[in-house]
Amino acid sequence: MANYFNNGQRIPSIFEIATAFEDGQEGEIKQKPKTNVVVNTNRIGYGDKSTVSAFLATAYDEQGNTVDSMRGYFLEPETDYNRAKREGSDTAIMSGSYEIIPQTEMRKRIAERYTQNGKQTKESDIKLRYNWYIDNPPGRSGIAIHGGRNGENTAGCFIPGDSIGPNKEKTDYFINDNGKKNELFRFFNNYGQDGIIINVGPDFEDLYK
Repeated sequence: MANYFNNGQRIPSIFEIATAFEDGQEGEIKQKPKTNVVVNTNRIGYGDKSTVSAFLATAYDEQGNTVDSMRGYFLEPETDYNRAKREGSDTAIMSGSYEIIPQTEMRKRIAERYTQNGKQTKESDIKLRYNWYIDNPPGRSGIAIHGGRNGENTAGCFIPGDSIGPNKEKTDYFINDNGKKNELFRFFNNYGQDGIIINVGPDFEDLYK
């Protein structure tokens, strides 16, 4: 509940004051501007059990200006577009544009889909393992962004890293995290207030500039 002085001026909360001090704006309450994130990926390598892509994540302000960006790699399981829309196929998902959403929003959407199908479930009863999910790729569910090392560590999910390499037999790829997953999640938390979109698969020349 807001508090007010006798003249009608609102009294800032302790949290607002602390936030203003952290921003270096003592005496001024500063709102964090809304930003959104677009992640463009380009699949660049295909192994027997793995797919690797380069990604460029860009944060934009409300006017469409670039605020920040970061680069890295994703590792997915093998690519087979004949099976990619099949639940449980353990392949890379179809190319396309999707939302990346936090676990809380994913739980909410799953509950809503149960309701639409004539079933009822509580959000608290929906158990999810990971922090960030790619929502509703065709025919698939539970596609997350999480840590790992190779194609055996993912059943369609995206494993971030800062470098990639071939295995000894040169039939597959592995990925090195080196803090890239946490860097990406911080990027989402810092800039994804107004939504996060991932464009999977097409060629994006600016990844290599």
